[in-house]
Amino acid sequence: MAKKEKSALIKDELQLRMNQFKEALKDDNKRLEMENGILGSEVLIRFEVFFTSGKPGKYSDGLFLYMNDSGEIVDAEYYIRDADDVTIAGLETEDFSIVKELFKDSFSLEIE
Repeated sequence: MAKKEKSALIKDELQLRMNQFKEALKDDNKRLEMENGILGSEVLIRFEVFFTSGKPGKYSDGLFLYMNDSGEIVDAEYYIRDADDVTIAGLETEDFSIVKELFKDSFSLEIE
């Protein structure tokens, strides 16, 4: 699917979901129906790692590390933040493996 098609699809689907959510807020039966229709969920904890910038005052960069409830890093994204906004890039498989190996023992997760 082309990027433009995905963009239109996600916009349309999000609007449909938001309409469902609004209806669920107004009607307890619709809320219960929606909750019973949830197929599952997953706990992901996001850690943000800040790096020393080579251009302080111009931009900063870092990583978002996503950890599951077992304490394993399951995803990571690299970002650059400037005064106007944040640009995020997903990591390719090889880069993710490097990041995962480097940071695997840096954070611990304890859920009670």
